[in-house]
Amino acid sequence: MTRTRGSRRARTAEREQARTARRNCLLVLLSRAERGVLSRGEAALLRATVEAELAEGDAARRAAGGQQAAVRREQQRLDAAEQAIVEAEQHAARCEATLDRIRAARTWADVWAHLGMFYSLAPEQAGQEARTRRNAAERHADERRAEEEARATRYANWLAAAQRVCGAPNWPSLADHIAAQRAGRAGELTAQPALDDTAA
Repeated sequence: MTRTRGSRRARTAEREQARTARRNCLLVLLSRAERGVLSRGEAALLRATVEAELAEGDAARRAAGGQQAAVRREQQRLDAAEQAIVEAEQHAARCEATLDRIRAARTWADVWAHLGMFYSLAPEQAGQEARTRRNAAERHADERRAEEEARATRYANWLAAAQRVCGAPNWPSLADHIAAQRAGRAGELTAQPALDDTAA
């Protein structure tokens, strides 16, 4: 890397020296031409020097034009990046606002109303999604209630069997009593909001 920079600086210095020498030569030749003492060889040298200066000027203008085009392209990229940043910040703000409203929602209808507005869904589509989630929550609650009832029945049967094995007096209503207690608890779980049921 250092060697490359050094060679580039050396080439730049050589070009600058050649340009200075050529311009000094040009000044001398123009001075002789002005005095009318320019020979044919000097006239040819004058022409070659002027052509070299013109060619270098054209190359410099082309390079400058290329650099200006590159600057314009970079400016366009910068403008596009800034616009993308602004849009991303606006989108993030919308996401945060929608998330806050969803957190405050109490039903799936409220949740999908906010999601529908955020994603530009048709009201029918948002309503269908809300109904789907509500139905899933109800099915989940029914499954939990059935599991609680089955567990209560198994426990009551086990307790009654243990009572008989130990020779304790028979309590025919024990299984029914425990099942009723467990069913009451399952009813309390079912009474929770649908969002809480599905979240669990």
